[in-house]
Amino acid sequence: MRSALAAGNHTMLPETRTDRRPNLVLIGFMGTGKSTIGRLCARRLDMEFRDSDALIEQRTNLSIPQIFAEKGEPWFRRIERIIIQELAAHRGLVIATGGGVPLDSDNVELLRASGLLVLLTAHPDVILERVGPVHRRPLLAQGADPKERIRALLEEREAAYRKAAHCVVDTSHSSPEESAEKVVLLYKVTQGG
Repeated sequence: MRSALAAGNHTMLPETRTDRRPNLVLIGFMGTGKSTIGRLCARRLDMEFRDSDALIEQRTNLSIPQIFAEKGEPWFRRIERIIIQELAAHRGLVIATGGGVPLDSDNVELLRASGLLVLLTAHPDVILERVGPVHRRPLLAQGADPKERIRALLEEREAAYRKAAHCVVDTSHSSPEESAEKVVLLYKVTQGG
């Protein structure tokens, strides 16, 4: 499996510019704005944007819900680990990660070595409003009450998220532009970007 995925490396991670700046890595739960804010940050910092979940979907030709349904979460996590290894090997990227990435200590070690990890947070009500149809979110579709499932998962992941992050930005009451401005400022202050 690993060699088959690695063989497609050139189509998944096009050559980046010779940007040697540290990466800006956005971590956190689904619906906190990682992809939207990440794209805005990449534009403001003139860096390239990568979304680990989007890369997994491209690499496997399956949607995330399909992967969970057909292959299972352990298979998804193995592919995710490979993608994170590839992303962390580059510099000058803004990376939006899947919500489970910080739960794997190997992922965290690689990403922390590559740059700044910013944890994006939001209140459960806000997350539920943002995520859209719950059936498209395999981890939320498992429970009868999506809001309670969000609360339980947030509680379960809180310690790992906080341990992985260099800093935290709450996106609950900010526009994506406002949140991106906060993240960019943190990056510039801490990384000299």
